[in-house]
Amino acid sequence: MSLKVVAETKINSEPCVIAWDNKLFVGTDDGSIKSFNADLSPAVAWAAHGVQIFAIAAHNGNVYSSSNDGGIRVWSAEGEKITELQAADADIGTLRVFDNGLYAGDENGNVIVFENNKEIARYNVLEEVKDLWLYSPFLFTVRDLDVTVTEIKPDESRTRFVTRHTMEGSAPLRVTGSHLLVMARGGNVLKLHDATSQTKFKQLHEVKVSDMIVTSLSVYGEYTFTGGWDGYVRRWKIAEDQLVAAGELNLESCINAIVATDNCAYVILSGGRIVSVKTV
Repeated sequence: MSLKVVAETKINSEPCVIAWDNKLFVGTDDGSIKSFNADLSPAVAWAAHGVQIFAIAAHNGNVYSSSNDGGIRVWSAEGEKITELQAADADIGTLRVFDNGLYAGDENGNVIVFENNKEIARYNVLEEVKDLWLYSPFLFTVRDLDVTVTEIKPDESRTRFVTRHTMEGSAPLRVTGSHLLVMARGGNVLKLHDATSQTKFKQLHEVKVSDMIVTSLSVYGEYTFTGGWDGYVRRWKIAEDQLVAAGELNLESCINAIVATDNCAYVILSGGRIVSVKTV
């Protein structure tokens, strides 16, 4: 299989982060959020922060954004401000939504959990959270050397947790099905692990996915997309606990982020280019 660009647009600011919730939401270096329809036709845009957006997430009609102000701003999909969540005095670099919970990771190692825009739990994993993923009851967090696996139960305790495992790895990371995908410390090898404690999170496979640093990783079902400094977006299939190449495309510019959906992947590139990629 090969990959093909099926839609494309360009913006005047640098796109930094990306999220999908029936529309594409792009956070930029000037603090704005720009949204696009599935075909990349422009929807609405608004000024969200005074400076670069560090993280963005979207779920159930809400958009969440963070910058260097230590808080999280909550927006409607049309750009109307709903509220602001006071999270920490540190920069929040990761926002993820799982079920109805918003998980925020900051540079001081805090993971703050919100439901209905109220803080319900806070855990400290002792190092900066560059990425995180929940595979309940396990919270996977990573910086650039190790993945920490923490067992949490926010409905039972606001602060208590148990560290279950650590393994080598660096951001980004994702979980799909019962598989954990995480970059190796060097930044260009993708590692596939079992995501369950029964195997002690055993490594199943690894593959070199780039000659340069990988910045972006996204999953949908059994497929994984990677991209980074070399400008290539690559697609991988998880088959019998192996990562199998399933298409690549040279976009000729540094990839800042990727988000995979049910029928395509959206890619934002340095210089303001945004593309939609499908398999052919």
